[in-house]
Amino acid sequence: MATAIKAIPTLYGDAARRFRDMADEAEREFDERPKRDITKDPSYIAMCRILERSNLSL
Repeated sequence: MATAIKAIPTLYGDAARRFRDMADEAEREFDERPKRDITKDPSYIAMCRILERSNLSL
């Protein structure tokens, strides 16, 4: 027995523009975040030590 395929909801008009504006704003905010230096993260340092001990260093 086949399962019915549901229709995919699609945005039109003002709702589509508003969604697109919100998505663009979220993307801009993400790009403006200050970048972190991962090499100073304690978890990263611990991982490097473990890899050095196992002869798999980066």
